[in-house]
Amino acid sequence: MPKNHQKCVNCEKTGLPILPVRYSALPKNVKAAMPGGMGGARVTDVALDAHHYGLRTLREGWVFLFYEIGPRGNRYWEAYKVTADGRLWKQTLPLPRVPITDPACAQSAITVPMDLIAIERPEKCTGRVFVAFSEHAWHREVFDRYASDDALREARMQFIEPSKWIASGTDASGHAIVATAQAIDEVIEYMPGFDPKLLSLPDDKQSFSDEKGGYKSGWLTREVTRYPAYIRQASPASASQALVRLMERIGAKEVDSENGDAHHPPMMLALWDSIGTVHELNGFRGDPVAWLDRYVTKERTLQVGALHDIDTAHAIVQSNTNQALSNQEAMARQAQSMTALGRPGAQSALAGQRARALAGADPARAAQINAYYDDMNWMAANDIPGSYQNRLVQMGQMSSAGSARSGVPYIGAYRDQIMSEARAYAQAKPGAHDRNLTTMTRYNWSKYEARLKPQDIEKFRGNYKALQSAVFDLQEARSADVGKWLQAKLFLDTLEDYQSSDLLDAVAFEVVITDALAGIGSTPKGKAILDALVTQWDPAQPASLIWRVIAMNQKDARKELGQLLKTAQAKKDVPLESGQGQASVGHSPGVDAVISAAGMIGKLNGYYKYLSKLALESDVKKISPLGGLLKRLEIDTFGMTVGDAIFSKFRVNQMGDFVGEKIIQSVFLQRAGVSYSDAMMLVRKQAELEKLSRVQTVERLLTARSILQTGSPTDVPKPTQALYDVWGGMKSTDDGVKALRSSRIAVVAALMETVNFYKIMTAAKDRDTEIKLAQSGASMLSSLITITMTPFYGALKGSYRTQGWKLVGGGLSSFGTFISAWMDGEKSRDGFEKGQYDIFLLYFAKAGIEVGIGGAILIDAACTSSKLLKKVAGRYGVNVVVAAVETIPGRVIASTIMRTVGMLIGWEATVGLVVLQIMAEWITPNELESWCSRCAFGTGRETQFRIADHDVARYEDPSLQEKDFIDAMTKLS
Repeated sequence: MPKNHQKCVNCEKTGLPILPVRYSALPKNVKAAMPGGMGGARVTDVALDAHHYGLRTLREGWVFLFYEIGPRGNRYWEAYKVTADGRLWKQTLPLPRVPITDPACAQSAITVPMDLIAIERPEKCTGRVFVAFSEHAWHREVFDRYASDDALREARMQFIEPSKWIASGTDASGHAIVATAQAIDEVIEYMPGFDPKLLSLPDDKQSFSDEKGGYKSGWLTREVTRYPAYIRQASPASASQALVRLMERIGAKEVDSENGDAHHPPMMLALWDSIGTVHELNGFRGDPVAWLDRYVTKERTLQVGALHDIDTAHAIVQSNTNQALSNQEAMARQAQSMTALGRPGAQSALAGQRARALAGADPARAAQINAYYDDMNWMAANDIPGSYQNRLVQMGQMSSAGSARSGVPYIGAYRDQIMSEARAYAQAKPGAHDRNLTTMTRYNWSKYEARLKPQDIEKFRGNYKALQSAVFDLQEARSADVGKWLQAKLFLDTLEDYQSSDLLDAVAFEVVITDALAGIGSTPKGKAILDALVTQWDPAQPASLIWRVIAMNQKDARKELGQLLKTAQAKKDVPLESGQGQASVGHSPGVDAVISAAGMIGKLNGYYKYLSKLALESDVKKISPLGGLLKRLEIDTFGMTVGDAIFSKFRVNQMGDFVGEKIIQSVFLQRAGVSYSDAMMLVRKQAELEKLSRVQTVERLLTARSILQTGSPTDVPKPTQALYDVWGGMKSTDDGVKALRSSRIAVVAALMETVNFYKIMTAAKDRDTEIKLAQSGASMLSSLITITMTPFYGALKGSYRTQGWKLVGGGLSSFGTFISAWMDGEKSRDGFEKGQYDIFLLYFAKAGIEVGIGGAILIDAACTSSKLLKKVAGRYGVNVVVAAVETIPGRVIASTIMRTVGMLIGWEATVGLVVLQIMAEWITPNELESWCSRCAFGTGRETQFRIADHDVARYEDPSLQEKDFIDAMTKLS
């Protein structure tokens, strides 16, 4: 192809040549150092624990320059668009709608002028030239603010002094040094011999794990850059040297220059990129979860699924064994109660018998009598079985203790033998149930275990647990660095790039903060960071990042929200309903307080409405350039990350509702696109009915064998049914609703159901009720995470490789936080499980398998927002069955719930007892033995007619393995 020799401003540069690079956080295994003279003020001041700093070429974004005095006048701007490969293209002002990045004069060489910018006629720049890199195209008002406000500009932008530089080649700020080949070599993309694989994902053709569950620890600790490296260094030619020669040519002085140098000293200028830094660090934090996702959902789905299913089957066998043992023990207790020493009042009767026997007895015989009745009394006190009693009674009657005519002494070797055996029995009673259960379970499980490879199972289990632990530990170790940058002054100053009166900038601001926070609450250190941000209660303050997002970063809305938060805090403990738990009629003081507070955010609600309207817009032209940003908001990662942390600050663990939490509820509902009137109607109904509904739910649990055995729809208590109807009637669920609103309403409903679950758990005074509630909560949670994660996985399909990797890392960490909030409610504690991701990774690895009723998910009666969630789920193509309002066979409910409850609670025998007992009734041993032989850890051998083994093929398809397991669990005997 012939070269186009047309010239343009991008390649015909003259003046002071500048190579702009950026400060970047790097993994410690990337050996990088700051060039001599590069101080890194305001960046290196933020000390990192798990990473260090280095220099990289610019990422996609913009470079803006503000001249105090320049060759074109005073106080004017220049702008460059930076492409993903770090090339700079000069733009006109105002900024064009579509930046020019591919003009006809584009060159192709080892170095090109687009790697650089140039300050024309630097000797005329006798003032300062301010420079800033930003990923965001600045609003016109942002340019005006930075130009007019010296303090704001100096906090956000770095400056150089070109006229001084060309004379001395020095810079007092410590961000600019002379661009020598040696200095340029310190920039990652120019670094000689740098291996870009250090910052990128390995080839997908290589496996992260092996069949035994082992994994490549070096890959797990690898940190993948969010911004791909476009390597400049070429071999054998030196890009750094070529770039210096290009800069010298651009910086050539006039022929009549008085200075002896032929060119201006070229400059390498390191620019701040605080948003890129915090995003990179949080991306690094999420990387281990992405590796775990690859392990569970792509490479070891067969083994992880089999491991869980084997544990499930063992738990069912143990539960069935426990029931049988308990029945035997109950029969033994009943038999004991029918013995002479087991009846009520036995010891009193013995005392009377002793007194009568001692009457008139000589001292020698009295000793025998007392010994006999002491032994009998001890047996009565210790519930010694009748077999021991009978032997003792027979001996006593034949001895002198029972008959004055007998010359046989009671005290002797035979009596000692009986009592020794009885005492051994009594000593063995503590823990006897557990020992017997272990022995019996081992025997009952042995026929299934014979079809498995226990050593392979335990080897895989150990490796899998080690991986989960390592993921948790890596995330925890990387949390502090993210936290430091979230509160860094430079980061807060950079957020001034987002205009506080523009909706486009508001959406962009939410995306920036979401990427900075995604999943941060998944470990203790991260949760502490998140909690600290939530308690920045004044949205008008720069550091109040979370509340600024909720206020859409709009200046007037931030003030409104601040007043609302003050009210919510002041009224946290004020009951919503009237009186002492009595139903409200019309308004109550609590409801009035919520309505009054919700009315404080009129402007913010207007912004929410406008955003919801845009979300419904189908004409791309009308929402451009918002379209891409709105797409990012279709997954409410922000809501999932911060929602429970916010609600927990207002949570009062009592059965009734309180004003503070309902004020927060109203904000989240309106943010999700629910109208103000509908949000207030819900509050009124909640004040009137919700506490009563919870009480009735608990009462139902106290009499029901299992919450899974839901009655017909007509059995639903009227207060609960009324709440279903309010939720189901919300206008935000009209058919025109788009993904953004669907995602947000699903998340806020999930958050509110978590609050509801907490409150119901406070009334569970016995373990059986807790068990039933836990099952109901697990059912609810499985539905909620299915609905909220459906658009998440849809987004993954449309993302490129690195983008998808970061989406998984941040998104799944957010879901981990989301699920942990529910688990904390079930366990009545505030803690973290190193295996938390295992819960939903496996769930979604199995999500496509059709079992029960076509792979449907089920929402139980405790979830009052079930009707609304069903509508939302329908838009994602998720089939939801609402147990509370639809008639479903109990067996179908249990088979659908079995895997969700089991995976979400971990099949702990004490929690899953009721479900497991139901499933044990349906187990078909032959089917389960066959499944064990064929599963990932099976022997591949089956018994034919119980006579001889023969070879069978083991499962290779995880979905078939899961389907057959469910069949084995649910087929009627």
